[in-house]
Amino acid sequence: MSLIRRFIDALRDFAKGFAATSTSVLEAELKEMENAFTVILLGALAGFPAPPSFIGLSLLPSLEREIKVMLSRSGNLDDVFADWFSTLDFG
Repeated sequence: MSLIRRFIDALRDFAKGFAATSTSVLEAELKEMENAFTVILLGALAGFPAPPSFIGLSLLPSLEREIKVMLSRSGNLDDVFADWFSTLDFG
C-alpha cells in the first residue's frame, strides 16, 4: 500500500511542477502578445504602418493597461532574449 501511495504522491508533485512551469510560460506569452497588440495599434509613433485611425481610436480605451505595461517594460529592454531564456529555462 505504501508503494502505491508514494507513486500517487510522486505523480501529484510532478503535476504541480508541470502546472507551475506552464503557467509562467503562458503568462510570459500573454505579456508579449499584449506588447505586440500595442505595437500594432501605436506603431505609427515608431514609424511602423498603422491600422486605420478609426480602429485605433475605437480601441484606445482598451489600451490603458497595455500602455502602462509598455511604459514599464521600456526600462527593461536591455536584453529581451535573456528575459525569454530565463522564462523558458534554457541553459
